[in-house]
Amino acid sequence: MLNPPISFLSAELLFNIVEHIAKLPSPEEELHNLSLVDRAFTLSCQSYIFRTLQLGGGSGSKSRISKKLKQMRRILNDKPSFADRVRTIEFHILPKHLVWFLNNKTLISILQLLAKSPMPPHEFYLSSPLDPLNLGGPIVWGRLAQSFFSQTLTILHLKCCENLPLSLFIICPRLREVELDSVEAAHESYNQWSDNNCPALESPALERFYYRNSQTLVKQMITPPSRYHMPLGLWSKLRVLTLSPHEREEMNLLQPILNAACNTLEELYLTGIQVGDSEQLPLAGIVNLRSVPRLHVFALLAIIKCDVREESTVIRDINIVLGTIDASNEITNLCFDFDIVGRQPFGRCLDEDWGGICEEVIRISAGKPLELNFEMWVSNGTLDVDHPGEGELYAHIRERTVSLSDYPNICTHLWDPTCWSLGLSPSLNRQVRSRCRR
Repeated sequence: MLNPPISFLSAELLFNIVEHIAKLPSPEEELHNLSLVDRAFTLSCQSYIFRTLQLGGGSGSKSRISKKLKQMRRILNDKPSFADRVRTIEFHILPKHLVWFLNNKTLISILQLLAKSPMPPHEFYLSSPLDPLNLGGPIVWGRLAQSFFSQTLTILHLKCCENLPLSLFIICPRLREVELDSVEAAHESYNQWSDNNCPALESPALERFYYRNSQTLVKQMITPPSRYHMPLGLWSKLRVLTLSPHEREEMNLLQPILNAACNTLEELYLTGIQVGDSEQLPLAGIVNLRSVPRLHVFALLAIIKCDVREESTVIRDINIVLGTIDASNEITNLCFDFDIVGRQPFGRCLDEDWGGICEEVIRISAGKPLELNFEMWVSNGTLDVDHPGEGELYAHIRERTVSLSDYPNICTHLWDPTCWSLGLSPSLNRQVRSRCRR
């Protein structure tokens, strides 16, 4: 029974309160406390509290994992219906514990209970905090291939893994989102797993794809080995693609994906952070946006090194890429993050073709509404927060882009570190603004 004043709140408002708290960085304790305030919140809070089954992390010791498994098993024994609320499984495991973990009887019993749910978990996150997890062994592969995931999995995130059997993709035909971070494909020695111990095989139609430092695997996803008689993934329905613009091997795989997703790709984020030192690649010969006419969002992380003696060509190179967007386009958002590396007087950055990029933005807009994000910050390879002369640099760039103010259909958002004092924060990676109300 609702207690005043909660009894005066609508069901929709109660749900919105819980949803807002669930979006906090670490909401578990807050959701638990809220669920005890009134029974009106209990069911909604439990749907979030038990949404994710997370194991490992931190030290990832066997004792900690065993304790968490036993605790979860006790909860499910007491309230079996809680298993119906689990949608996501996250395993953060040390490589030396992986086989022990997958053979753990308590874990197996929990997975068997989840398999009986009317809606079994459909999101799977697997990562290692240190050395890569070897996914090629028969125990690991058998658990994955024969679990309910083969019929339910829609979202797969893998980080720091090796020997991934390529067949994983075609035994999970419902896959729609895949994120690969430092993942290597299986060696030829695991060839037998392409046919044995698998349910019916079918290529998943991917809609969202992110990859970083996983070139060998992605290359085989694009062009499968001859032993596979079907694609490992269908790119013809891909809507969102994210990768690093500073990894040459990654970028060399971009255009084949763009060509395959020519009729569906809506968002392209060249914003991934490179593993190791970052160098700005010349993109003009690699990226052709004319092949994706339905593109709505294009985002780019660019590095401008002020101390390099060569001619300032980073912005000019970007302008060439923007020039491949046809005048009749569907672009709604352009987002540029500029990492300006160097010290005062920032000579090369001052000489960049800022006016040219404004001309391209105006051409692409062609009178239709367009959201433009310009974010810039100075770095010099140290942990220094203050950089002499950076304020004047930001002011100079703002002056060079002032022509955009003559076009009210272009809503321009310029951000630099001086905006923190105004209470303004930069946009989040892989998030775009909706149309600004002015």
